[in-house]
Amino acid sequence: MRLHAARTKDCHEGAGRKIRRVPGYLAIIAGKDEFLVDQDGRACFEKAKKAAGADAEAEIITGQIIRVDDARVLEVQFTESVKTLSMFGSKRVIWLRNLNLVSDSVQAKSDEVKESLANMLKVVVESDPAVSIIISATPYDGRRKDLANLKSEATDFILHASPSKSPFDKGDAQADAQVALAVERFKTLGVKFERGVPEVLVGRVGQSTRLVLGECEKLATYVGAGGTIKEADVHLIVPTFGEGEFFEPIEALAARDLKWGMESLDRYFFNEDSSRPLLIVLQNRLRLLIQIRCLADSGDFRVSDAGLPKGQFEAASGRHGPTFGSAAKSSANLFSQNAWYVSNKVAPAAARFTLAELVDLQLACADCFDASNRGEDESSVRAMFLRALAVKRSA
Repeated sequence: MRLHAARTKDCHEGAGRKIRRVPGYLAIIAGKDEFLVDQDGRACFEKAKKAAGADAEAEIITGQIIRVDDARVLEVQFTESVKTLSMFGSKRVIWLRNLNLVSDSVQAKSDEVKESLANMLKVVVESDPAVSIIISATPYDGRRKDLANLKSEATDFILHASPSKSPFDKGDAQADAQVALAVERFKTLGVKFERGVPEVLVGRVGQSTRLVLGECEKLATYVGAGGTIKEADVHLIVPTFGEGEFFEPIEALAARDLKWGMESLDRYFFNEDSSRPLLIVLQNRLRLLIQIRCLADSGDFRVSDAGLPKGQFEAASGRHGPTFGSAAKSSANLFSQNAWYVSNKVAPAAARFTLAELVDLQLACADCFDASNRGEDESSVRAMFLRALAVKRSA
């Protein structure tokens, strides 16, 4: 999400009162994703330099502090830079980059740092119109109002939405932007990808843009120029970072692929002793699949290996949403989920399993929890996968 505000013009506040000056150009960019904030900061910096002309003096000041005492040093450096004008009348462009004085850190909360920050922002609003200032702040604590108070003074005010706690939450602008960047990067690298690959990639890396783009490069190298990236490749090549919670065995089970399922369990239990995290996520997925399968059997959904047709989830939500109860996100309420996630990520498996098979799997998960109490985590889950994938029930 980006919020833009036009810079207010200089104005008299009454006879004899001081005129408040603002920079010729002021851009403020803030957010928790360092890559996105830095990308927009550089774009504003280049924009300001171009507007200032070839003779303009440009300077980048690192806004990061490690100790509380560093804030005073930064304040002096920034103040001198803003107030030092060219003898020949050329303009100045200053980028205060990666400012972390508005983060949630212990240092940023100290009175000394807050005082230095207040002094620096006072210098900003009183700077000469010949000076252009860009401030990019990350990580950014959205509860802080220091930068937000300058919104009306800014030519460009860009606030990046914080990532959701888990991928595919409703209204997740961060994930949507990263999916678009992944698609663009894959095209630039000259590789194709199966449906849903960018979204799965974003989910696995915990919504870090830098990691998303880095893993795009890795996947493109893996399949080679002109190759096609499959969802299985993402699970094989890309490790789970941060809040990523997608488990490869669940995707293999959903694809009804026995070979992939057994190999994915090898990888899972190589790193994990307990089956419980896997079973919890699997049960949540099965709850959704059972609801989708019921709606498909009743004729409300036309489900296929590609998922649900566009708009079908929204239409069914209008008809049946109230019946499912609260809109609070829960695997017990299909219509509280993200439309893309249900239609493209979850629904394809409902075309591969009957309702009876899905119910059997849900009951088998409960048996696996009991087996986990006896220390039989791996053997019980392997047995469940073999029963589900090796034999197909017709009813």
